[in-house]
Amino acid sequence: MKGKSLFFKLFMVVALLIPAFAFAEIKNEDVAKVEELIKSGKYTVIDVRTKEEYDAGHIKGALNFDYYNDDFEEKIEEALKDKDKPYIVYCRSGMRSLYSAEILEELGYTNVTNMKGGFLAWQSAGKPVAE
Repeated sequence: MKGKSLFFKLFMVVALLIPAFAFAEIKNEDVAKVEELIKSGKYTVIDVRTKEEYDAGHIKGALNFDYYNDDFEEKIEEALKDKDKPYIVYCRSGMRSLYSAEILEELGYTNVTNMKGGFLAWQSAGKPVAE
């Protein structure tokens, strides 16, 4: 019985560490830092929520690429030719954007930042919302 318990504990540790290592290279910034980066004018902001979510409110100037669309990667590469330009990615709560940032890096984009907490954190912080 003890062997099974030890195996289960080891399995759980590995299962929890794999996602941490998978996203270890992604830059994650909070809302305050992201607002600073946006104000610098150097960053392109990418909203990876659905069109309906985007239309209900988004960060001013954000480009919308729905993470759930089958052609998500193709649309990104068609529209964002400069893979060395700095990009900020956000979604509703931060998970889709984290996965999207990983995809962007796999596609060769070299300067991708994920906004922690997503659009919910942006709104909670009282930041401006475009409709």
